[in-house]
Amino acid sequence: MRSIVTRSAIAGFLASGLLASNPVSAGADMTATARDLVAGFVEAVIAGPDKVAPLLAPEYQIMRSNGVGYDRDGYINRGAGTVNAQRNYAYDDMVVTAADNILVVRYFLRIEETIDAKAIARRAPRLTVFRKIGDDWKISAHSNFAQVE
Repeated sequence: MRSIVTRSAIAGFLASGLLASNPVSAGADMTATARDLVAGFVEAVIAGPDKVAPLLAPEYQIMRSNGVGYDRDGYINRGAGTVNAQRNYAYDDMVVTAADNILVVRYFLRIEETIDAKAIARRAPRLTVFRKIGDDWKISAHSNFAQVE
């Protein structure tokens, strides 16, 4: 017996699938989760590469404003060690979107920091992408737009 599928059934199926994977502004719970994840990442960077490594997804990449980028291993072995930051930091203007197992966080980070012994702008935009792997949120990508002062 052959099954007949109507156009409206296909349209309904496609619409439900597309709507489920479209990013949406995150609610209060997801925004609170994003704040905790960003704070955990900043604290790990301050603490050093050994603390950063467990937070990074296998596909992790970072791009800095000067064009320097690293994959996961490069950041753990070379990039993270070049950062020297103080614990007196704050973030603001946070915007969070989520779809499926992805959380995208756009924010401004205020921090006293040097990278490669060069001071960077105290307040600068960042973009961090988290991916849920099992029960844990891992960082897939991070962009640091802070300019060298």
